[in-house]
Amino acid sequence: MDCVSIFTVTWFSGVVLILPLLNETQRKVTSRASGSLLFSFFLPAVSKSMEKLSVRSWLTLAVISISGGISFDLAYLRYIYQIPMAKFMGFSNTEIGLIMSTFGIAAIILYAPSGIVADKFSHRKMMTVAMIATGLLGLLMSTFPPLWLMLVIQVAFAITTILLLWSVSIKAASLLGSHSEQGKIMGWMEGLRGVGVMALAVFTMWIFSLFRPDDPSSLKTVILVYSGVYILLGIACWLLVNDGYAAAHQPQEELPAERRKFTWRDIVAVLKIPTTWYCSMIIFGVYTIYALLSYSTNYLAEMYGMTLVAASYMGIVINKIFRAICGPLGGVFTTYSRWRSPTRVIQFLAIVAFAIVALLIFTTAHPVSLAVAITLILLLGFTCYASRGLYFACIGEARTPTRIMGTTVGICSVIGFLPDVFVYPIIGYWQDSLPADAAYHRMWLMGLGAVTLVILFTILLFRQLRQQRHKETHKLSGELS
Repeated sequence: MDCVSIFTVTWFSGVVLILPLLNETQRKVTSRASGSLLFSFFLPAVSKSMEKLSVRSWLTLAVISISGGISFDLAYLRYIYQIPMAKFMGFSNTEIGLIMSTFGIAAIILYAPSGIVADKFSHRKMMTVAMIATGLLGLLMSTFPPLWLMLVIQVAFAITTILLLWSVSIKAASLLGSHSEQGKIMGWMEGLRGVGVMALAVFTMWIFSLFRPDDPSSLKTVILVYSGVYILLGIACWLLVNDGYAAAHQPQEELPAERRKFTWRDIVAVLKIPTTWYCSMIIFGVYTIYALLSYSTNYLAEMYGMTLVAASYMGIVINKIFRAICGPLGGVFTTYSRWRSPTRVIQFLAIVAFAIVALLIFTTAHPVSLAVAITLILLLGFTCYASRGLYFACIGEARTPTRIMGTTVGICSVIGFLPDVFVYPIIGYWQDSLPADAAYHRMWLMGLGAVTLVILFTILLFRQLRQQRHKETHKLSGELS
């Protein structure tokens, strides 16, 4: 099949699907999302959790979430298409590794500035530019450029997906609800990201399978499809996403403090807020477990003799399916639990994870049945992905002022995602230099330390939240008296 034809079909299919939705949002919608047949059919238990947000708000959340989720897919193309990249683009595995590390280094550098962008510039403009620019970079990537240009493209991907999109998308989603709705919104955001990534990955893999194995148009078409979807989502962002900051014509002194525009002095203010560091370390601990779970298939294969095919299916369940369902479930649990607090829910999940990791340490030293090991890994995966859907909600729950929320997200991302830098080299070294049982014993000890960090800093954060609520109650009672 001709790659241009598929690209054109993708474009028109997307337009046909998206235009009715966008047209619907232009009307003043007053009906509640709980009346949506789609949501009620898919998950009736959560219909009440959707009552406070309009249909337009949920559609906006879907566009923000899917954009933020799939925008990284071309930068991480190696994860699915490493062999075709080496075959058709002419890169060695070492060069592909260099391409990946270039993006990773640039991303770490740009997480903090991305928060400043979220606080200082229009969300609508930034997300639109980010998605369309990422699509245009994909078109350039589809020409199979030389290594030096591919490295430039990776740096450009980091600029569009991290600097212009990462913190902006999180803050834009957060502003769709109140402080009490952050768990629900962030949970659904993580779930919708997973759905978008999984759906587009399956679709592009089907497109790839339509070509002969030796046809370079297969990979080229996959890249073109991603590019077309990015550009369509950029258009959707322009139509749906709000600016997210105070209007220029409104005097800043007339605005409440939380709605004034970002100033550079706010960076220092963010660093002085204790909750910034508490939230950062919670993300750090959860993300460490997330990184360790990427070795679960190796663990089951080496310790229990699970076949590579079966282990790969386990990886799909954990990395794709759990990502899509556990985030929303975490949000639902937050909404209906007696705590109604993302921080307390993460704390509860961390306590459960502590027990699971302790059992994994024991079973690594004294192997039991494969079924028990699979159950423990799946339970740990559930606690991890449910927590991933909630940890950015802690920033909103901490009543972080709107004008510095993006900067807070950026700083928390820099610290929280540091495990990307050290976990993989350390675990890889242990795997190469130690027997399997010793390597995985140390890996789970690292996990136990990470979960302990989560428990400790959720305690500190919740104590801070309780003090804030006490002060607000005291202030309110003083005003009434």
